[in-house]
Amino acid sequence: ATQEWAENNYFKLPIQQQLAELIGVSPFWLDYAKHNGNGPFLTKNLADASRNFTEIMFALAVVDLPFVAGKHDVKFDGAKMTITPAGPVIAFHEEVRPAAPAGDKSPVLVSQNFYRHGDRYREENGDKIDKFITGEFVVHTVYGCQVVVTNPSAARQRLSVLIQIPVGAVPVANGQFTKCVSVDLEPYRTQTIDYLFYFPAPGKFAHFPVHVAKNETLVASTPPVTFDVVAKPTKVDAESWEYVSQNGTNEQVLAMLGRENTSALNLEMIAFRMKEAGFFNAVTLLLQDRHVYHPTLWAYAVYHNAVPAAREFLQHSDQIAGECGGPIVSPLLTIDPVKRHTYEHLEYKPLVNARAHSLGHRRQIVNARISEQYHRFMDLLGHRPQLSDDDRLAVTYYLLLQDRIDEALATFATVNAENTATRLQYDYCSAYLDMFNEQPDKARAVAIKYANHPVDRWRNAFANIATQLDEIEGKVVKAVDADDRNQRQGQAAAKEPSFDFAVEGKTLQLTWQNIETVRVNYYLMDVELLFSRNPFVQQTGGQFAFIKPNSTHEVKLAAGQNKLAVPLPENLVKRNVLVEITAAGKTRSQPYYANAMDVKMTENFGQLRVTEAATGKALAKVYVKTYVRTADGQVKFYKDGYTDLRGRFDYASVSTPERVPVQRFAVLVLSEEHGATIREAAPPLQPTNPQPVPMAEPVMP
Repeated sequence: ATQEWAENNYFKLPIQQQLAELIGVSPFWLDYAKHNGNGPFLTKNLADASRNFTEIMFALAVVDLPFVAGKHDVKFDGAKMTITPAGPVIAFHEEVRPAAPAGDKSPVLVSQNFYRHGDRYREENGDKIDKFITGEFVVHTVYGCQVVVTNPSAARQRLSVLIQIPVGAVPVANGQFTKCVSVDLEPYRTQTIDYLFYFPAPGKFAHFPVHVAKNETLVASTPPVTFDVVAKPTKVDAESWEYVSQNGTNEQVLAMLGRENTSALNLEMIAFRMKEAGFFNAVTLLLQDRHVYHPTLWAYAVYHNAVPAAREFLQHSDQIAGECGGPIVSPLLTIDPVKRHTYEHLEYKPLVNARAHSLGHRRQIVNARISEQYHRFMDLLGHRPQLSDDDRLAVTYYLLLQDRIDEALATFATVNAENTATRLQYDYCSAYLDMFNEQPDKARAVAIKYANHPVDRWRNAFANIATQLDEIEGKVVKAVDADDRNQRQGQAAAKEPSFDFAVEGKTLQLTWQNIETVRVNYYLMDVELLFSRNPFVQQTGGQFAFIKPNSTHEVKLAAGQNKLAVPLPENLVKRNVLVEITAAGKTRSQPYYANAMDVKMTENFGQLRVTEAATGKALAKVYVKTYVRTADGQVKFYKDGYTDLRGRFDYASVSTPERVPVQRFAVLVLSEEHGATIREAAPPLQPTNPQPVPMAEPVMP
């Protein structure tokens, strides 16, 4: 099966997942950022850097712990353990200490807290903490109530939770003034209920708290609350971002941005200030130093005609870049599909194409994934004003995938090696194509340069080229990459015992590999009988599988050779025999016909002529037997007879009342003195308008 390959960069991740979010913010990386470089970097937050394989490897790369630790000295004295480490270590431990007992147990726990909608959390040391309100509330502001019901027991609890908005409040978001919620809590489970409301007028309003009942019995509730609702807040948190962003001066906003964690602030709240050019420049410069980008704030670059910031805004706008399409280079926007993770070069192996030439007028790529990748690449090239040398190198590869060798050679000839991103890929294509140019010396010279390349995949690729060159020269080779299927197959084939032979004249021409001896068996054949049994199959070895050979002998094969001519025994030269050779569990067989005849077939007219091979003299009284295969696949006897004094015989004509639709003829030519031969022939051509031959009237006696 063909596999799709891409450069890793990050271990086994497609390019679409190689984003900044792969390594997120965590206490471990905060400790690493604070490390001053004096002494080894060790942190108790090592376990926090474990969200994915990439982060784990990054953390192991920067922490100063040895990959191979020495033997630590550990001693126990009762409940006390003493460890003397062999080098830098991080030790994790836990202990059990006494705790104060809890009060009366309740089958259900319930809590109720209020928060401002849209401003629910604050951040402390990277953790989100609820911002619950306990003081005054402001009119025309949406608030929420969070009710948490917990089942701390091992029994299932079916409860009714009664909730009610405060007196003087109005429900929002499809809420109700009073509502009863049925809760079915499994053991040790918690459920949260939220509802929203606002106060249209100031005043003090009582609130009936949440009550939880089971089987019409009250099991839990929260204390009652009185809301102090004001028209304007009397207590202002002048240090909060909500206040400073809306009411502070530009200098106060910049000062707060400089000292706070900007990732935890709602930067959208200062968008109205960005119309001022000075404030815009100061904010974007400050956020750039903090590696923070906000699309709404940067969008004002278009308003201020600030080219650098506008370029950054457009680069981050995936919607605009998607509308623009392929590669673009302009003063405001540069789109590189590779950098934007929308395209990457892919390779495919192993790949064996079924056809060497195109079928029909259009060339087709039958592998759907390769076809998709190729057309994606062609679309990318179609957006370029001109092709780079790296583009042409990639084109060469995709042409080679399609076995378009001549086009690949022509394209590669236009690549300037000095302008490619990496020379290694160019050199590999050069050595590979030198094999097609029948320049093995040039290919070997390139492969030798990378014999000690540090990357094993590329080292093995060049070594494989050298191995193929060795095989061309007849040297014994072995696979250089155990994971490469083609090399494994090639090495296994090179070690596999095999042989073949052909009967030429009165000699067996034998070829072999990895074999020391063969057994040659000879079976005398009744050619007519074998022909009659199977006229259209010339390989008759299977019929002799359980018959003792008439003659047999062993042939030892010389080491270091792979060819040998074995003469037929003198007593069999003038006999029809089947020659069978066996070795290494394999058997090959071929018939030998002792014929000294020259048989010329005239297929268009269904005739043959037999002459003596040495003198060319016509041979009469030679037996000819004909079988046919009909259009429906049947094999049947057709006719037989003897050649005339001219040595001729019409094997196709018969005078029978039925017309047999012949598809193929099988003809046996047999002479007691001159041997035998078997031929196959197509049926004679039929005339387009056959004329009937008049028949004489029968004469009555």
